[in-house]
Amino acid sequence: MKLPHKTIDFTDDQINKIGNTIIYLSQHMSDLSKTKILKILFLLEESSIKKNKTPFFGIDFQIWQHGPVAKDIYIDLSDDEPTLLADFIGKKGDVFVGVREFNDDEFSDNDIEVLDHVTTFAMSKTANELVRITHDSNSLWNICAQANNVYDLLEAKKLNSTEYTIDFSLLFSDEGSRKLYEEIAETQEFIRNLKR
Repeated sequence: MKLPHKTIDFTDDQINKIGNTIIYLSQHMSDLSKTKILKILFLLEESSIKKNKTPFFGIDFQIWQHGPVAKDIYIDLSDDEPTLLADFIGKKGDVFVGVREFNDDEFSDNDIEVLDHVTTFAMSKTANELVRITHDSNSLWNICAQANNVYDLLEAKKLNSTEYTIDFSLLFSDEGSRKLYEEIAETQEFIRNLKR
């Protein structure tokens, strides 16, 4: 059953990178569920920004009860079969598998290093463990949920999702690093808009 939704206008480069990332993950994990994918995609974005001040995908992650969630990826993975990522992955029961070989054309050396690091970290974790990690008291999800006054509602299960997004600039305590990250993110977004 297809869920009705309006997709974000992803660039081909973003789709290729997300799809190939999931292929890579499926080659290293036999239990690659929707929740596990969504948590790892967030951890990749967060890790890349922390380490390189550069977004891994350059996509938004919303503050949901079991978030952070890239909404359109969530919707695509919730369908009986992916449509947005159909050229990259398929489903076997509740597990996602690659339908072709991993292609690293969209990945820098820094991206591959972050991908290897996060994959090694996440491969032995369950989806629920990754949810707990992304909801830790010092996590961006927690900080952003509290800043937007939705934390208590999400925790009490009175709210499932929000339109609020994770503010990755909060990863930086010093103004110089924050500004550099914001400039890099703006430049990447400008380039993506030229490709649309």
